[in-house]
Order: sequence, then structure tokens, then C-alpha cells
Amino acid sequence: MKKILLSIIMVAFTFTLVACGGDRVQGGGGKLVEWYELSPDTEFDTETPVTIHFWHRMGAANEEMVTKWVTEFKEMYPNITVVLTKAGADYNQLAEKVSLSIPAGNTPDIAESYPDHISRYAIAKAPLALNNFISHPTLGYSEEELADFLPSLWAEGTSYDNEGTVLSLPFTKSSEGFFYNKTYFDQHSLNGKTYTEHVEAGLTWETLFAIAQDIKTREPQAIPFGYDSEDNMFITGSEQWGAPYTGYNAETGRGEVLFNNAQSKEMIKYFKDKVDKNLMLTRTLNAEAFTSDIFKTGEKLYMYVGSTGGTRYAYDDSSFNKKGVRVGVAPLPHFEGKERAQIQQGPNINLFKQDNEQRMIAAWLFAKYMISAEKTAEYAIPSGYAPIRYSAYETETWTNYVAGIKANPTTLAEAQNKLVKEAIDMFRNNGDIFFTSAVFNLSSKTRTEVGPLLVKIFSYKATSAEDLNTYIDREYQNTYNFITN
Repeated sequence: MKKILLSIIMVAFTFTLVACGGDRVQGGGGKLVEWYELSPDTEFDTETPVTIHFWHRMGAANEEMVTKWVTEFKEMYPNITVVLTKAGADYNQLAEKVSLSIPAGNTPDIAESYPDHISRYAIAKAPLALNNFISHPTLGYSEEELADFLPSLWAEGTSYDNEGTVLSLPFTKSSEGFFYNKTYFDQHSLNGKTYTEHVEAGLTWETLFAIAQDIKTREPQAIPFGYDSEDNMFITGSEQWGAPYTGYNAETGRGEVLFNNAQSKEMIKYFKDKVDKNLMLTRTLNAEAFTSDIFKTGEKLYMYVGSTGGTRYAYDDSSFNKKGVRVGVAPLPHFEGKERAQIQQGPNINLFKQDNEQRMIAAWLFAKYMISAEKTAEYAIPSGYAPIRYSAYETETWTNYVAGIKANPTTLAEAQNKLVKEAIDMFRNNGDIFFTSAVFNLSSKTRTEVGPLLVKIFSYKATSAEDLNTYIDREYQNTYNFITN
């Protein structure tokens, strides 16, 4: 019965993902990874010692929290030893190390991962398909527990083929947010509305850049808007503009790199025009510094797009206490007359096949522990990553946190707490506009390359419209060739 229910839920989640703009790979091509046959009669041996390894790229604060979880988990399962390893300073470094571990035969048991990474690991059939763990009568999830996960977040773990294969579990999920200097936005108006009122009405890119131009009339040295992630800007801009980025061939089921098209080039030229007018900049154009660093000075840059997982970094002591800045957060701007869309991001966790079934079960049990309602709420509060389960918002941890939010913060910590909650509320309330792009063997490489492509075009000093078009055509083709050859 549970397996039937799981299949029904997977289908429902699939429709949710597709409705949000996500594409699934291997259409009609069968299972990307064969499901591990975990017998319904299998039990976990709580006596024999077993060691599992969790590779991550967390910062010190989050690693400290997970270290505490390891201690708590050890009290529940004294025979399981969990070894935490920071295997990379960022996701790309982590993915490279995991990829190298596969042919060496020393993969971790659990790793933080993005779908693009898992699709690479799956070429070697290394990830553990979790379907029969999820549906296991004693080790798995009940139907109520499955329904407790936010659908679009769970669906991402099934985005690898059309058979419902589950290769990852949601872990610390986020999106991007539009962060703005609310103090400044309350004080200035455009077309009879304060800037804040424009944001609250549903900001468009056209209005955002009209605001930016208005700011420039008062502050010629300002560059009013920043975007931290060039990769995300390219991908989200493509989705919003209606320009193909990646996808899959419905007949062959093979993933395709699609960004080299006229619509995408028009989208890039729209934003390049704003860069050329000094209305915006990106992280690379800001000497690799987050644009939120300028934002916190309370001058020159008054709005930026950044990860909700880094919400706390929108404030520092100087901006809050010395300059009196108060920060607001809203969904991303959209183009007039076009669909709203913003990228769903944040790492998942995936498990790897091992030659010891008890070891895989131990890893599964620790994975379940990390994504329990209490733990996902606990992780969210200091970070801005959203809890991944409905019941997380009913835990004592979360309700106490919400009860402590001050409507008018008087300390930096109170302001950060308030903004984190607002960012998470924005995430919860806008799940219908989140999307994920197609996942296949070249999708990770595509993402890695389109950010630098965007920067090259933004940095180019064209002598004419024809020169710019020629340059864009050439760089798009060069990037496409590099990815696909």
C-alpha cells in the first residue's frame, strides 16, 4: 500500500515541478539509477558498530550545528559513528572531490549536493536510489510524513528521470530575494508612489530601473542596484524572458543545451544596457565582493538580489545602528507582461551505494534525522534557509522564534531575526513561481559557464550596436562550443 501511495505522491510532485517550470531528464529513457532492493523484512542492526561519512561545504556556524546533531544522533544510535568532513570551500569544490572519489571507490555515505552534481555522479551509477528506503514499512516514511514535505522541494529529488527515481532529499532550501533599503525607499517617490509602494505592488524590472534612474538624478555616483550571482541572473532572466536555457528532447529523452538563441541574447542586451548606464552591477563587476557589502554602507547601492540563505548579511552593526537603515525583502522583479519566476536553490543531500547494506541504512537514518521537522527549523533560524516541512513551522523551536520577533527592532540581532522570518515567509508564499532547470550530464557545466559569459558581455565596450551583436554572437557560440564539445 505504501509503495502505491508513494507512486501517486511522486506523480503529484512531478506535476508540481513541471508547473513551476522545471524539466525532467531521461524522458522515456528508463531509470537513471536502478532502485536498490531493500527488503521489507530488513531491520537495522543496533549492535554492530558502523561508521558513515558526511561530506559538506558548510561554514563554521552551520558545521557547528550539524556537529551537535551528530552528538544527539549518537545518543539515539550508539553504534553509529558519523564523521563530518568539510570537503570543499564551495559546492563546486565539493562536487569535484566527490566525483574523484567515485572511481577511487571511497565515496562518502552522504553529501551535500545540487541536482546538477548528482547527474554527474549518476553517470557512474554511484548515487543510491532511495525509493525502497522511503517506502520501507519500518525504516521509511508514512504517508503523512511524505505529505509533510513542501511539494516542490521534494519534487527536486525526483527530477532525474521519468520513473520517479529519488536520488536526493531536500536539505537547506532557499531562493533569491530582492533586498532593499526600506528607510531610503520610504523617503523617496516615483510617479506618485514611494519606492516601497512600488515594491509592495509587485516590482517589475522596468520600474526597478526607473527607480534606479531616479536615484541617479540625485546621486550621480550611485550604482543603485546589484545582483550577486551572475549564474542565477542568466538562468532566472532566461526563464522570465521566455528564452530557452536548457531542456530535454521529448523524443530522445536526452538533455539539451539551448541558451544559444536570439531571445537569450535580447535578454542579455536588456541588462547590459543598464550596466552601461551604471544603474546596476554584479558581484564579479564589484571585484568579486558581494553587492550587499556596498548595500550595508547605506549609500550608493540601495537594492540587490541575493540568496535568502544569506539574509542576515543584509545588515551589519554600522548600517543598523549608526545609519539607521532598515531592510525589506520581496520576491524578484519580473518583466511587464511576462510570467513571474525565480530560481529554487539550496543544497539537497544524497546517499551513495556501498557494499554494506547496514552502512547504507545507517546513512539513511542520519539523513532522516537531519531533515526532521525540528532540525530543519533549527537550521533555518540562524541562516535564512527555509524549513522544508510543513510541521517545522509548528515546532516549539519555530514558534518560539516567531514569538520573539520584534515589529520595531532596536538591536542588530532583532533586525536580523525579523528579516530572516520575512525572507522565509516570502519563500513559503511564492512556491508557485519557483522553477528548476533541466538536469543532465552537461547541466552543471552549462551553469558554470553562463555566468562568465554574462560578465564578458556586461564588460564589453562596444563601438556600435553592430559591434555588440557580433561580439555577443561570437561569445555565445564559443561558450556553447566549450560546453558541448
